[in-house]
Amino acid sequence: MIRFSLILGLVSICLADLPVTPPAAIRCGQTPNAVYSCLGNPKVVKPDVSQQCTQFVSECEKLKCVFEKSGWLKDNKVDKEKVKNYFDDYAKETPAWAPAVEKVKTECLTQDLVAQGVFVNCPAYDVMHCILTNFLRNAQPSQWSTSATCEYPRQFAAACPVCPEDCFAPQVPYGSCNACRLLPRST
Repeated sequence: MIRFSLILGLVSICLADLPVTPPAAIRCGQTPNAVYSCLGNPKVVKPDVSQQCTQFVSECEKLKCVFEKSGWLKDNKVDKEKVKNYFDDYAKETPAWAPAVEKVKTECLTQDLVAQGVFVNCPAYDVMHCILTNFLRNAQPSQWSTSATCEYPRQFAAACPVCPEDCFAPQVPYGSCNACRLLPRST
């Protein structure tokens, strides 16, 4: 018995000295391009509606158009009840997204949101950014692609805040976009 304990102790000491390979460092910043495709590109708005709004240059104008055509925006105010009803139906049609929809309803549609990006008075943009962020954050593990190209986007989604791409433009001052330019960097 003593011999077994001695051997077990020696093995433990030897294993303790082995270097542990840390996981690849995740650097927070711009959201990886593949992140939504790794989730199967959830269609949070009807494709025929979004196709009607492609002529606009800015994301704010595109999303205002989408919200107006969906009946979710009037006089630059989001009709949160209509958006909630839409996402209730969305959760029924795509039950895998029900946890994300619940978060969307509580985090994006219960109060007015602060500006989520570089657009100061664009509630459609703010709500849509919040929706997409919650879909990303609350996706079930089974919804993620197991492709090797999706490993980093999956890790990024778990570790980093989701900032609008515009927040990283050179002309955007540091500390704006809800401090997305000053993200803590994972090590």
